Amino acid sequence: MEIHVLLQANCEKLLEQYRINLRSVRALQATLIDDILPSIRDELDLSQEATSWAKVWLEDTFTVFQIARRHKFTRSFAMESIRKILVWRLDVMWPVVDFGSLPAVFCFPNHIRDPFGRPILLIKSSSLSMLSDSSKAPITQGLELLRQHLRLLNISQTEDDPPILQYVVLLDLAGLSLQGINIDLITWTLRETIPRFPGMLAAVFMVNYSWAHSGIWTVVKRLLPSAALSRVFFPTRKELLDFFTPACLPADYGGSLPCLTRLEDPLRAHQIGVPTQLLPSVQPLEPPSSPPLAPTTTFISRTSILNPFFGYPVDSSRGSTQLRHGRRRKRDLIRTLAFLLWMRWRSYIKLTTLLLLLAGAIRLLTRKGLPLRRIFLKALPWS
Repeated sequence: MEIHVLLQANCEKLLEQYRINLRSVRALQATLIDDILPSIRDELDLSQEATSWAKVWLEDTFTVFQIARRHKFTRSFAMESIRKILVWRLDVMWPVVDFGSLPAVFCFPNHIRDPFGRPILLIKSSSLSMLSDSSKAPITQGLELLRQHLRLLNISQTEDDPPILQYVVLLDLAGLSLQGINIDLITWTLRETIPRFPGMLAAVFMVNYSWAHSGIWTVVKRLLPSAALSRVFFPTRKELLDFFTPACLPADYGGSLPCLTRLEDPLRAHQIGVPTQLLPSVQPLEPPSSPPLAPTTTFISRTSILNPFFGYPVDSSRGSTQLRHGRRRKRDLIRTLAFLLWMRWRSYIKLTTLLLLLAGAIRLLTRKGLPLRRIFLKALPWS
């Protein structure tokens, strides 16, 4: 019930903000299309096709609203942010390349919604272990597909229906392996890409979470802002069914819907002209004459937030992070604790050591029969 109340309040607040600021958002869109887009076209020497593609994005009222909302509807800040994102899109996402489907992300059928009318996404985290640095372009285009899908859903709405502004996500952690996670790719996605698709996620429900995933969560939560952390939930099976109801969950997760493999995925049913695969397709092998590149190994500091084995030395190779010595050695942890103790208390340790040395020197001199008065008088420059 607590989850339901919190998400209901967030949803109502968002819809109220949309209603209040809709007129100013549309005025901002007009300025962007009439003034900003022509200047970008001339600056980047865009073709007619690229200009039309950019204009379609600027005509997405819901995206412009989310960016303006992030800047508290301050027109100048929102306009500058939108301009930067548009230039980034033209540099990274144009021309559009088709990557196929989204094997890691499944969207429930359009008539299956959460209690507040938002579409439901399911992400199989076990598939994320297959991602590498070459998956950056497919990830970006996958987020673009989700943005366009939201827009299509709103086009099919009537004027009396509330707008659909966000998704809710079920993140299935079953089968997730810490060693198989590309921490650098996750960091890039959370910090570089998702902020350019703002406001699309209303909540993330961690499904099949256990103590084995605590190390991963410790790393990931340090990459998320506090506002995002407040939208992450760890429900029990009962809490999940209470929020979504069995009629909105597949049998795989205790619901009354058919199994996931038998449900229609609208992301695959609608080809909307953007890349949609999170996993790259298999590429042909290089000719034998081309020698394979040697795998590169990157050292990660034992105190880095990107180190899933905090306190122990690790190496990262091709997105896989492993303990350098194959196990957690006590002496490595002791070294880390000693280092952290030194960094925290080094000024006090230095002062204490100096006082102890001074006290020891005085005691040694007094044992030799030299009175303290004579020692200090000899030390004076006028003595």
